[in-house]
Amino acid sequence: MQAAYPYLAKAKGSVISFASGAGLFGNFGQCAYAAAKEGIRGLTRVAATEWSKDGINGNVVCPLAWTAQLEGFKDAYPEAFEKNVHTPPMGRFGDPELDIGRACVMLASSDLKYMTGETLTFEGGIGLRP
Repeated sequence: MQAAYPYLAKAKGSVISFASGAGLFGNFGQCAYAAAKEGIRGLTRVAATEWSKDGINGNVVCPLAWTAQLEGFKDAYPEAFEKNVHTPPMGRFGDPELDIGRACVMLASSDLKYMTGETLTFEGGIGLRP
């Protein structure tokens, strides 16, 4: 992010970071992963605060999409997979391009420049909370 800063400032660009529901929800057996992802959220929120004066906004996306990495997690850690990865209320996992990618295009657009420092979950309703 630091290396990109001059270009982001010149273009009044957007930072989109990726974190995880593992940090938001405290997933079983994922302490190190959750801590790393929460670090990304913290870093992005600080950048959003410090860089907003330069027209740069920054937000975090926590996606749940069926990917090769998730398939690998299922094979490598079946117990943790069973405790953490549930079918969302929407009945399916997100598509990386159609569900997550399109949301990121919108986040990077001028239509959402006033939003900064936020975390958006795209996980089919798994994180529904009161």
